[in-house]
Amino acid sequence: MFGNRFCAGVAVAVLAGQVVTAASVSAYAVAVPGGQSLAPADPLGSVLEELLLAQYSSSMSSEPSGPSYDVDRQERDPKLSASYDLDERVTRGVIWIIQNGSNECRNSIRPEYRFDCLRNVLGRAASTIENRPNYRDAARELRSLSRKLDGIVSKYQDRSAPRAAVGQRTYRAVSTANLEQARREASEAIDESVTKLLRSAGNSEKRKTHYSQIATAVGSTKRLLRS
Repeated sequence: MFGNRFCAGVAVAVLAGQVVTAASVSAYAVAVPGGQSLAPADPLGSVLEELLLAQYSSSMSSEPSGPSYDVDRQERDPKLSASYDLDERVTRGVIWIIQNGSNECRNSIRPEYRFDCLRNVLGRAASTIENRPNYRDAARELRSLSRKLDGIVSKYQDRSAPRAAVGQRTYRAVSTANLEQARREASEAIDESVTKLLRSAGNSEKRKTHYSQIATAVGSTKRLLRS
């Protein structure tokens, strides 16, 4: 019994040390056109996201290899196991990634860069549940929305503008002349994804509960594009 308590204490101490270390790291700057410095991103939030995903992975008995992604897109696959049931922790984790990522996009970079930032956030959220059969419909809609945003950015990209950097991720800018049109198209894409998420839950009340929470988080990202 003493041995188990000692091991648990060590684990808590290590986790606490990771969080404290992250909090002490200097905030990184965001590169924007003209050398202007924007509000620093929150390094603690990134570390907590990593710890959250690591907790999911360590709690599973098997970790099959998931899909690989273009490194330039900065999408991660945490390789979660193929669990068949819906899980409140996983749903909350997906919502957290969307909400925390949206806040980082809003606080760290200018409006013209936020479309590409949101595209990345949704791709990361999709990657956490693609290996889970009961979440695959939700993952498909998140991935589809991410790709639609990628298309919008590509169509209206300001190729003369430098990329904005937040940590190790970089984002493309939409031209200011097409900003309103990009907002309208992105807003329509978000609304469509919310509708599809709700419909894909089917007749299962349990799926409806989990999918509606994810749909609500996705719908809230429209505020990011309007701000």
